[in-house]
Amino acid sequence: MKKEQINTANMDLSSTIAVACDECGNHTFKPIFFLRKISRFLSGEDADRILPIDTLACVKCNHVNSEFAPPIVKQENNKQKQNNKKDE
Repeated sequence: MKKEQINTANMDLSSTIAVACDECGNHTFKPIFFLRKISRFLSGEDADRILPIDTLACVKCNHVNSEFAPPIVKQENNKQKQNNKKDE
């Protein structure tokens, strides 16, 4: 489903809330992509496919706020944190 863009030309933005990087507090972000490989066996196609998932990362430190991360990345990060705690 495609999201509708909001026309901000005549909107009063003074009542909005600034978004900052959770790591360094910077307020500027750049577009990045997470890449996921889809097996040809799952897609039914002749070859594996690469699926780009777009999001935003901090310009200063490259951190991706959790609110920007796709759900699958959040799940993988949580699993990784749990495994790191087990190793300690």
